[in-house]
Formats: sequence, C-alpha cells, structure tokens
Amino acid sequence: MARTLREQEDALKRHANAAIQAKDESIQSVINVAAEAQKIEQEAEIKSATERIERETKAKFEAEFATSSADEKAKFAAEMESKVAAMEQMVDRLKKMEQALEVSRSFESGSMAAHRVSAAGLAFATKAESSKNAAEELAALKVAAGEDSVIGSALAKVPRSVKSGVPTLAELQTKFEKVHSVGRQAALVPEGRTGVGGQLFGMAFARLTIPPSPESISEGEGATDVSPEYVLARARRHVQLGDLESAVGELDKLQGQTGFVMADWKQAAMDRISLEKAVKVIKMECALLNKNMSG
Repeated sequence: MARTLREQEDALKRHANAAIQAKDESIQSVINVAAEAQKIEQEAEIKSATERIERETKAKFEAEFATSSADEKAKFAAEMESKVAAMEQMVDRLKKMEQALEVSRSFESGSMAAHRVSAAGLAFATKAESSKNAAEELAALKVAAGEDSVIGSALAKVPRSVKSGVPTLAELQTKFEKVHSVGRQAALVPEGRTGVGGQLFGMAFARLTIPPSPESISEGEGATDVSPEYVLARARRHVQLGDLESAVGELDKLQGQTGFVMADWKQAAMDRISLEKAVKVIKMECALLNKNMSG
C-alpha cells in the first residue's frame, strides 16, 4: 500500500508538474504575444509621433525659411539692381574708352603703316632711279604696302629687270650712240646680202654717208619717212631730248636686222619707262598717305 501510494503520489506530482509547466508555457506565450503586440503598438505610436513632429517641424522651418528667403531675395534683388546699374554705367564708359582707344590705335597704326610704306617707297624710288639692283627694296615695299591696291598695281608694272638693275636715262643716251652706229650699219646692208660681205658693205656705207640732220627729220618728208635711216635719226633725236617713249615708238617701226640690233636697247628703254611710271605713282601715293595721316 505504501509503495502504491508513493507511486501514485509520484505520478500525481509528475502530472501536476507537467500541468504547471504547460500552464507556465501557456502564460509565457500569452505574455510574449501581449508584449509583442504592445511593442508593435508602441513602435507605431512612436513612428506616428515622430512623423507628426517631423511634419510640424518641417512646416515650421519651411514657413520660417520662406519668410527669410523672401526677405533675402528682396534684399538681393535690390542689391543686384544697384550693381547692374553701376555695371551698365561702367560698360558704357568702357565702350567709350575702347572707341577712343580704337581711334587712337587706328591713327597710330595708320601713321606707322604710312611711315613704313613711305620709307620703303622712298628707298625703292632712290634705288630705281639708279641702275643698281633694287630687288631687296622692291620686296620690302611689297611687304610694307600690303593690300594697298594703288601701290600694288604700280608694283605689278615694275619690270623684272629691276632685280638686276635698269639703265638710267643718261646711261641709255650714252648706249644709244653706240647702238645707233651699229643700227645704221645694219640699215645700210644691201637687200639680200645678209652674210659677212653685206655687213662689210653696211659698215662702209655707214662711214661714207652722213646720217640725216635734226633739221631734216623734224619737218617735211623726213618727219614721216619710214626708211631705217630716218627712223634711227628721229629716235636718236628723241633720245637726246630725253623722250624715251617717242624713241621707242620710232624703233617699233624697224624690222629685220636693224630691228634686231636695236631690240636690246629698246627693251631697256621700255623697262626704264615702265619703272619711271611706277615710281611716279608710288611717290604720289606715299605723299597722299602722309597727308591723310597728318590730318
């Protein structure tokens, strides 16, 4: 009986302990569920409160910022208007100063350019009036003149022989006396006698005959006679008077051997004529440039 009672007592104790443990677990589960629900509720309340506070704070600061920003914008706009007006005045003054400076620079630049062109033109004219090589002076004038159409047009007419030197009027007059005698010899060669014999005949006739006198070629038939003798005589007279253009005009009438003999002198005379015309134009243009720059 005693053992049976102990066994029953043990069984009851175990059953009671199990029931108590189950009850404790049930209570703990309920507590956990309640705590979790309370936690969730608290978190929701905290979140809601936080959001409400953030909205209120944000609205407050936005209102304050809007008021402050409007004041600052108005103040900034007033300052900017004042600065813009000051800047516009400065820009206007700067434009006027730039215009005055540009006028001054243009005048100085034009004056310097005119001086360079004049200096280069004078150097070229001085060299061109002699029979010396004027290649360097010609190149310098081309650079200085730049886009000057008048001087450019004049330089385009300068003969290429200026690079080696163009004979002066005095030199051409001296040379003409030599080629004139050779021209007379060629003119007096009998027709059809182009060999050495013909040349000897021409030399002999030139020595034995007297060329037409200036009086005979200036009036009457001598002034229009196209025979080589009279053409050479008229050309000689023009050369002596310094009229190279008329002399070249007479020499253009020569043909055959006589024209060939006189060709080199005629080309030199034509180069001198072209060069003198170009130099005259250059001098006139330089004088105009200086006059315009001097006011």
